[in-house]
Amino acid sequence: MIRVFGLLALASFLASCADNPLEVTISRCPAVAVVGDTGTLTRFNGSGRTDEDVVFTASISDIAISCEEGDAVTSAIGFYVSAHSDGRMVNETISLPYFVAVLKDNSEVVTKRVYDVTLDFDGNGYAVSREVLNQLIPTIDQARRYNYELLIGFQLTVDDVAYNMER
Repeated sequence: MIRVFGLLALASFLASCADNPLEVTISRCPAVAVVGDTGTLTRFNGSGRTDEDVVFTASISDIAISCEEGDAVTSAIGFYVSAHSDGRMVNETISLPYFVAVLKDNSEVVTKRVYDVTLDFDGNGYAVSREVLNQLIPTIDQARRYNYELLIGFQLTVDDVAYNMER
């Protein structure tokens, strides 16, 4: 009787393990991220670089990707570009450049495109825009052969990069 109960318990345990929790599913959808210090852009009044000279600071945030795998891999990347000002940019409009680069195998730049985002500051000095871009990897064979990444950031000058690294 104990033996039968033990066998039933073992069979029940093995049946519950039919779904392997260690099973790996490989997705051919690209990874997406903001490149290092390129996710923030600060503009200054004049040549000063102090807090009092800041006109506005913009940021890229809340990146999300949706992806469909079929004969090709199609991705829709969504993110927000937002900016705030201490009151110098009230009811004004600006345009900022940002880039999207496609990397293959973590090192080879396949494409890089620069886009412009328009930000309309409200009466409180805040602005936000939702950006959505589509990216296509033409064939599933190509997607299987390489690892792809989508990298996003502001198109910065050397001075912008230096400021972001010093912060």
